[in-house]
Amino acid sequence: MLSPLAIPVPERLDPSSVAAMLARMSETTGASAVILEGASGRFCLGMTFIAAYGDDRSKRLRHALDSFASLLEQLLNSPRPTLAVIDGPALGGGLGLAAACDFVLATTRARFGLPEALYGLAPAIIRPALLTRLSLQKLNMLLFTCRSRSAEEALSLGLVDRIVAPDEVENAKREIVRHYRRVRSETVIAARRRNAAAFTQALNAGVAETAAALADERVIAALTAAASDEDTPWNGNF
Repeated sequence: MLSPLAIPVPERLDPSSVAAMLARMSETTGASAVILEGASGRFCLGMTFIAAYGDDRSKRLRHALDSFASLLEQLLNSPRPTLAVIDGPALGGGLGLAAACDFVLATTRARFGLPEALYGLAPAIIRPALLTRLSLQKLNMLLFTCRSRSAEEALSLGLVDRIVAPDEVENAKREIVRHYRRVRSETVIAARRRNAAAFTQALNAGVAETAAALADERVIAALTAAASDEDTPWNGNF
């Protein structure tokens, strides 16, 4: 019997954690499903944009953005169905990871939001994943209102597919994977193929847009200040 492939999701997405997730994605073949899950009470607060990269900051940032886009692309084109389990804040890039999955299972303590607008950024790289679940109007509303949403609100928007209590997660996961196990990979691959080229183009455009925004010293200054402040959206206080 096929078993699910579990991919741990870090609280913050940095180059090493993204590389680890990419490596795990290479093991998808032969799995019944791919499950993205953070620690208890947590999911992911998004990407870490630290300015302390020295003289080659631009090059390192571009590599980090390319790697994150590759991770989203692999999720969107996975040969097996994907499941995100959200038990806490899913912000920025963390929300993008969830949106890239076929099924989002959230607990009652999950939160969802896009803090990027507070720092002069747009969710450019994760936009293709978000637009699989949201209309452009709802995406802009989520971005421009600058606050996180509860699991119930996210369900009404289409960002979440099912809500359970934290102690019901394991049973819900087993039920979803049991259904996923029955679908053949050929069917999943064929269903993905229609949008694959468009996703690649949109992700590449998102990387270029984000890299350009991160070349703005005002954006870097805002992100650097936020990184040193414990009471910020990037620490889950949103």
